[in-house]
Amino acid sequence: MRYLPRVVESPPSPSVQSGVSDALRRCEGLLAAGRADDALAVANEALVLDPSNVPARLLLGLALLFCERSAEAASELADVLRREPQQLLARCALVRALLQQGKPDEALAVALDPVLLDAGREFGGALGDFAAADAQRQRTELLRSRAQRHPQDYASVLALAQALHGQGALGETLHWSERALALRPQARAPRAVLATALIDRGDVEPGLARHRELLHEADADTAARQLVLMHYDPRQDNETLYAAHRDFAQRHLPRFGPPFASRRAPSADGPLRIGWLSPRFGQGPVATFLGGLLEAFDRTRHRHLLIALQPARADATPLRALADEWIDASGLDDAALLHRLRDLDLDVLVDLAGHSTWNRMRVIAQRVAPLQVCWLDWFDTTGVPAMDAWISDAWLTPEGSGQRYSERLLRLPAGRFCYTPPRPPPPPDHAGDGPVRFASFNRLAKLNDNVVATWAHILHRVPQAQLELGTRLLDDAATREHTLARFAAHGIARERVELHGRRPYADLLDAYRRIDVALDPFPFSGCTTTCDALWMGAAAVTLPAETFVSRQSASLLQRLGREDWIAHDRADYVERAVGLAGDVAALRAGRPALRAAVQERLCDAQAQARDFAAALRELLRERRAEG
Repeated sequence: MRYLPRVVESPPSPSVQSGVSDALRRCEGLLAAGRADDALAVANEALVLDPSNVPARLLLGLALLFCERSAEAASELADVLRREPQQLLARCALVRALLQQGKPDEALAVALDPVLLDAGREFGGALGDFAAADAQRQRTELLRSRAQRHPQDYASVLALAQALHGQGALGETLHWSERALALRPQARAPRAVLATALIDRGDVEPGLARHRELLHEADADTAARQLVLMHYDPRQDNETLYAAHRDFAQRHLPRFGPPFASRRAPSADGPLRIGWLSPRFGQGPVATFLGGLLEAFDRTRHRHLLIALQPARADATPLRALADEWIDASGLDDAALLHRLRDLDLDVLVDLAGHSTWNRMRVIAQRVAPLQVCWLDWFDTTGVPAMDAWISDAWLTPEGSGQRYSERLLRLPAGRFCYTPPRPPPPPDHAGDGPVRFASFNRLAKLNDNVVATWAHILHRVPQAQLELGTRLLDDAATREHTLARFAAHGIARERVELHGRRPYADLLDAYRRIDVALDPFPFSGCTTTCDALWMGAAAVTLPAETFVSRQSASLLQRLGREDWIAHDRADYVERAVGLAGDVAALRAGRPALRAAVQERLCDAQAQARDFAAALRELLRERRAEG
């Protein structure tokens, strides 16, 4: 359970400690299963054993809340906060308890506490599966009411801007972040929200310029965010990216805790204990590329421990079913997580997050396993000396590539990415017989001014063509209007651009049946979106450069033998897209053959598992030989 405080280290006796720990585990499981009455009884059992145990009192408060005994819940949760003011889950639950009692002003006072303001967009997720979206909406409405009634209240205005940003309401986010900035022109927080919101809606260049201003006084969070945002910069280059990552590691990942010492006896042939660490085991890129690989591993020689840094959602069930062990590490602070990971006695830790959102790189930098590898959900070096290897392939980082890594680069012969097709597989045939249709279902932050201008040029060259864009942020009316205006500035009528917001994955795949050509953004190319398009039989046009993120789609097309869909410059990109549109009948007829090629060349999990396992064992052998 996320944000759960650690069990008291020194209870009265080992038997009491064991009893309390067992009760807490049972209580968490009962709450997750929706059995609040049973959880209430078990939480009381734990408190009988150890009345001062804070985790037990938190679980009691949560159980009372879900039993709709809100007044008693509020009392218990307030007691938790008196003992541990930083306890975010207790604070969020207290807000809900007060709302249930019809006390919105008291709830708002709790919601506006500096602890939650610092958490910002984390508030809704803090309740995990316990009605998080509802809690976030309630808090946003409270904040909106407060900010409208008290527009000079900086705390309320800033908190509203942060909450709206977390919900993807970019138009309102920009309005309220600018209001907060007007109230406190030198404050960092509203400038950060404003910069990120601009980038999120596709205004990449001005957003990056604003964010760079923050780096003169950068804290660790701002600097980490910059590592992500740099990859959207049209002017990105490998030397700058490498220097930024190394500088971040040196400045913001200090040593703490005892030195690492493996307690596991080295064995060249025994089963490897591999820990896969991620905050995102739900539906998305991790599931798309990890699922098939885990299934294909030789399970007699490998034990897979999936370590969740965020509470598991229902859509994490498929990956969870593939784990030999599932470890919920959400809510542990750095010291506790370091202790927990080292206690797992791993042979290998595969970090799937890098410097992306909700990463725990500060802990990994202390070393938690003899071999640490970065793969999948990060697209650059980590810059961390304790990260030993980085998984790539010969298409993404060919010999002589300018991409630089502080880690040892491993090129898997079968490729870095192995696509796990959806089950059951939808048909790849084209639906309908209308004019050619281009599309991109990538996030708007990848659609910088050069991309929009290039796509508009293609639409001018193919006057009957339509362009479909799809991403969750297009649920926001202001963002839709802004996106249409960007194309209108290049002479593209709004009726030629169709916009869609969030869609279930099945509906997203079905939409590709009406798409002829997927237009890949640049320099931050697609990956999962490109795999989905190709799997569904749509062609794809891409423009790679020297950086890793610019080469993702190109690497997939090279493996498919479709180099003719890879452009050399923007003018060539336009010509290749226009050429494909001119032979749309052949494209539609060739969709089943493209699906077959994707299945053969991008979905060979057996080959990737073989290469992955061999690479890990070779690295471990080298480690043992070094002593």
